[in-house]
Amino acid sequence: MSHEIWRRVRRPFRYPCCRSQCKWEVYDANQAGCLNCGRHHFCHANAVDNTCPLIECDDRTRVCNVTGFVLPEVRHSNDEFHEAVAFSRPPQQALGTFQDLNMEVACVVSMFLTSQRARLCREQENAKQATRLTLHMHRQMKGFKLSHPGRIPNVCWLLGQAVSQEKYWRFIEPASEELVAQSAKHITACLLNMKGKGVKIASGARMQELVCGMLYMLKHGLMFQSRILLTAIPELDRCLPHENKIEGYFGVSSKVICMTENEVKLVFRESYQSVS
Repeated sequence: MSHEIWRRVRRPFRYPCCRSQCKWEVYDANQAGCLNCGRHHFCHANAVDNTCPLIECDDRTRVCNVTGFVLPEVRHSNDEFHEAVAFSRPPQQALGTFQDLNMEVACVVSMFLTSQRARLCREQENAKQATRLTLHMHRQMKGFKLSHPGRIPNVCWLLGQAVSQEKYWRFIEPASEELVAQSAKHITACLLNMKGKGVKIASGARMQELVCGMLYMLKHGLMFQSRILLTAIPELDRCLPHENKIEGYFGVSSKVICMTENEVKLVFRESYQSVS
């Protein structure tokens, strides 16, 4: 609401979006607006969703470079110590039933498809693709005017030429709740199948890595001889970011995808070959 009020006061804006650096005006403790294009900058209070350009100060606090908002964090000194205190990590409990495991899997799948980080990834990556397409289209129009002065350009033909400048155009589509539920169901069934073959399935980072790898495997599925081990869901290819983008947006290494695929294939290969 405050940003809409600021836009009404400051409009009209010179550009629809800034090609270079925005000219920010701070109007709240954690909000700012660009005087050239009206873009909204909002500082989130948690480090997970925060996308601000942060600067680390001498006292180890992190401050937004745009608004000066100090990110609220709990900081500990490096020389802090405790005597005669035993620290223990609670043991991870194995997930047994289909409902318990499916609930855990659905949370991880939702993080990659419908969470705020997934929305941010989709918007930023699509904006980069649109910017590149705009630049290619501008070059094609400029070249046509120089080589054919006075003629009306064929926009469809020029757009095709602009698109051909990139080898792989891909805009990320939003995922539905039905797609999340369907993906979680197939991953859960595969995990329970692996558990029956001796693989330990526990919640936490291990679960997140397995689900992430299987989520990308679902694009093509997994089949051994005549057995369908992981059903293919081609729609995921339009909703998932590229593998090399998940570490920047979700904090998960892209190596997890290849490692999980190799692990899953090895488990089933050893199991079914020993039976046959």
